[in-house]
Amino acid sequence: MKTEWRLTVTEVLKRPLFQHAEAIAGKRGLGRPIRWVHVLETAENGRFLNGGELILSTGLGFGEDAVKRLAYLTELIQRRAAGLCVELGPYIPRIPADMCELADHHDFPLIIFHQPVRFVDITLDLHEIIVNRQMDALRKLEAYARDLQQLSLHTQGTTRLQQHFQAHVQLQTFYLPCDGQAAPVYMPAMPQSVQAEMTALLKEHLLAGASPVETSGRLPMTEKKTVCYQPITAMGHVLAYLGVVLYEREPEEVLLLELDYTAAAMAQILMRTMFAAERALASESRLMEEMIAGSQHQEEQLRSLLGIRSNASSAYYAVVMQLRAGRLQENPENQTLHERFSVYRSILSRYGFRSLLTARGNRLYLMAMEANHQTEMRSRLKKALAELAKVSKQAVGTDGAIAFGVSRLSERLAEADRHFQEAEQALLFDGEQEATFFDELGIYRLLYHVPQERVLRSFIADYLEPLLRYDEENGSQYVHTLRVYLEQNLSKQETADRLYIHRQTLYHRLEKIGELLGSDFEMPHRRLCLEVALRAYDWLS
Repeated sequence: MKTEWRLTVTEVLKRPLFQHAEAIAGKRGLGRPIRWVHVLETAENGRFLNGGELILSTGLGFGEDAVKRLAYLTELIQRRAAGLCVELGPYIPRIPADMCELADHHDFPLIIFHQPVRFVDITLDLHEIIVNRQMDALRKLEAYARDLQQLSLHTQGTTRLQQHFQAHVQLQTFYLPCDGQAAPVYMPAMPQSVQAEMTALLKEHLLAGASPVETSGRLPMTEKKTVCYQPITAMGHVLAYLGVVLYEREPEEVLLLELDYTAAAMAQILMRTMFAAERALASESRLMEEMIAGSQHQEEQLRSLLGIRSNASSAYYAVVMQLRAGRLQENPENQTLHERFSVYRSILSRYGFRSLLTARGNRLYLMAMEANHQTEMRSRLKKALAELAKVSKQAVGTDGAIAFGVSRLSERLAEADRHFQEAEQALLFDGEQEATFFDELGIYRLLYHVPQERVLRSFIADYLEPLLRYDEENGSQYVHTLRVYLEQNLSKQETADRLYIHRQTLYHRLEKIGELLGSDFEMPHRRLCLEVALRAYDWLS
């Protein structure tokens, strides 16, 4: 991008007040930008610097003291000052060689005034230039933002916005989608080998994690090249990245703002595109409703309606997501779910799933269908559901909750209604994890089909009533002790470790449990009944 708005040390040396000034060291750093001008005489006050200041000094604080002058210059370098201007005079008649060597080593501009000069005049002159250029840069930034707004109203894709951005900043730019299908776009074009290397680097650092990187940042490519990137986000979900490649320079504030503005404009276009695609998928939503209700469509008919070839895999999971809104959440959940369909589809697509979606009240019903024959389908689904939950958090409020029920893996589309029933059943038994799979329910699959609650309560009372009543009356934890003891396969040492108690204490508890339930509670038939009773008690509680 054009950087004429930034005042550099080279330009300062051409000002009238610097006609008797000379750069004697650090000349390779004369292109450094100056953010402000500051008078500083001692190293102790270096902590007040923010970086980018051009320092003026008479040498009063260090003079010809070797230790003080080197400490002073080192402090300025560490504080990332833009340069040092020293007025030669009674405090320091000449600049020693050690200061010049240190300045040259760090490419830190060291300038001397051969004649006295008023620092107040220098400060006024340079500050006026800096402020005027900053104001001019802001005006140009506002004009760029208006151009972006107009351009985004007359285009349907991100390409023209990227072209506009690249023409404005005059840097190598890239656009990296997160869906895992579209290829990155580089402007101007790069050699294929360089493009492949850069694509691999970007994907490794931005897309390789459990979810895309959500904050802007910088990524070093080589010692001299740095990538500066900005995520393009919509409704809390990262859709793509826009970035530039910088060569031997730091990103300026204006460049970062232009990058941010362009990313925001691209997000609006992407959301428009996604909503338009969502409207086009209305027929699929109606088909989903019919499949959930148990339509009479034949398997081949469903494949045809969904565009699945007869010999292609149609493996899918049926998933039900439930939003349990918090007390402070006022938005109707059903509306929120529909608004997020396009984002949900984008997330599932990135993990290799084609999705069918519909909403009922505060529940989202979705079919996650294998799209590209990748491996570890279950693992990918768990990651996708975790990201769905993340972007849905604002819909339920801080005190709300999100849970998933997932069916068994199936390939029969005509049996979707049965698998959605499995997902709903799994949702009833959601535990510590956000996603509960039907094939992990175990005994709960049978408990679910007990027709009357009183049957379960009677069963619980027959096997656990003495223990439950004793705990309630005495504030003890014998039910919990029994549960852990059974979970640890009657291992006393492991049970004591899990409960953080001594084995002798456990022996006393088990003796009391035997008194209340009968000494045969460890026998296989009694143990099975106790475990079922505990599961039923957990469910009804």
